[in-house]
Amino acid sequence: MFKYTLSLPKYKLRAYEIRLAIHELDGLFPEISEKKITNKFIEFETNKPLDEEKLKRLTFFSQVEFENLRISKTKIIPNQVLFEKLNSGNNQCLFDVDFANTSREIRYLTHSFHEYKGRFYPQLVKSLINYSGTKKGETLLDPFCGSGTSLVESFLCGLNAVGTDINPIAYLIAKSKIRSLRIEAKDLEKTIQQYAEFIGSNVDIDVKSFEHSLDIDYLQNWFPLENLKKVLVLIGHIDKEVNDNIKLLLKVTLSNILRDVSYQDPTQLRIRRRKDEPRKNIFEEFNKNLYSNINVLRNFHNMNFEKPDTKIQNFLCDVKNLKSGTELENNSIDLVVTSPPYATALPYIDTDRISLFAFGYADSKDAFRQLEKTMIGNREITPKEREQLENEMVESFTNRVLPNDVTKLIEKIYFLNKNTDVGFRRKNTACLLFKYFSDMKLALEQINQVLKSNRYVYMVVGNNRTTAGDELIKIPTDEFIGITAEKVGFKFERKICLEVQKSYSIHSKNSINTESILVLRK
Repeated sequence: MFKYTLSLPKYKLRAYEIRLAIHELDGLFPEISEKKITNKFIEFETNKPLDEEKLKRLTFFSQVEFENLRISKTKIIPNQVLFEKLNSGNNQCLFDVDFANTSREIRYLTHSFHEYKGRFYPQLVKSLINYSGTKKGETLLDPFCGSGTSLVESFLCGLNAVGTDINPIAYLIAKSKIRSLRIEAKDLEKTIQQYAEFIGSNVDIDVKSFEHSLDIDYLQNWFPLENLKKVLVLIGHIDKEVNDNIKLLLKVTLSNILRDVSYQDPTQLRIRRRKDEPRKNIFEEFNKNLYSNINVLRNFHNMNFEKPDTKIQNFLCDVKNLKSGTELENNSIDLVVTSPPYATALPYIDTDRISLFAFGYADSKDAFRQLEKTMIGNREITPKEREQLENEMVESFTNRVLPNDVTKLIEKIYFLNKNTDVGFRRKNTACLLFKYFSDMKLALEQINQVLKSNRYVYMVVGNNRTTAGDELIKIPTDEFIGITAEKVGFKFERKICLEVQKSYSIHSKNSINTESILVLRK
């Protein structure tokens, strides 16, 4: 008999994380039937030794100890513990068991490269991969992959992965997070030396010379002229980089500092002008961030982690056209882990507006507005668009294109606001919710087609609320997505309630107040 003791972290786990720790253990080792569970460890016995590589995949454990009569006590450190240590730069302590993490670290490896609002944290993704029992070499899909959290975790777990997103900045960040892990050490050193010499470079350029590719008038409105010149000089140098992986790293590094050196208020989700002056030392800030990013990659190289031979792909496409945008075949995906946009709660694309214009992904205000309209959960709508949507929505009250419970709540919100003197945003609410759940139905239909039979979807969903008339109404998005998923062919397995992350609950009285993981099966 082999006796195993799995120690929980030194920092306090949330209640749902303890449940996920047990679930992922069950997913990786379904043969374990009886366990002793305490607030510090999980103990069990087995007839045969467990697969060490699988033990190293565990998320919410600081170490694994096992022994029997023939083997003295042996310790295994999960890779997760080592990855979280890398950002400390203290490589000598990587394999010191007593150097276990005392706090939760969510910005390890390339997860630290770029701020991105609304992302889910990497440990959650990894635990769900383990929970599913998905094996190395199988393929994960994240159809709302955002900044690529699930793609990085798939890479580290040895899975193939496909990620899609309609936001060009999210697409850029996600691609860089993966491709940077494959940059050779010598190229990293060459890059840091090249840009260390860049400080003090001449910025005497004519910004109007960039008008053929960028909306310079817009950028001049959001940057001090001297800052804009420096940004354009950096973009010009980055565009000359021949190594595509290095170019992605440089672009993401620059994008991450643009809010700090522009007039955009970095504390606001929507684009608002700051009250103080932006930073002026752009080259120094760029080099500081570049050095930090490269140091993360250096530490990853020094860890000698065997990089799995996996295929990680990300596509700039609309999830409602998932199959045509990715050319995925029916029944080709083994697991879906994703966090769809929340219903009218977060201004996802507006947060990245400065970067979108600086890199030419939006070359005019009209182009930006068109991009914004394509986002599921978008809150912006013109009176003409509302009128058209309203006609479709009112027709749906009788033909029930959405599940009954969804339709009834939208109908209630519509008539409460229609019969009350409210502002245009409240007037828009019912139409926007109708569009959101209609779009999510199309997305779920596409996901259902590419997922293999009897495989799982783990979807992190947030609920929010709205005021209609004088009534505060809760919008149970998780429940509504669950019954919509059943309508298109999924089986609803369970719901795991989470504590809401603070970053989701700011700046809005109608913000997300509960969050959960939907577990669906095809």
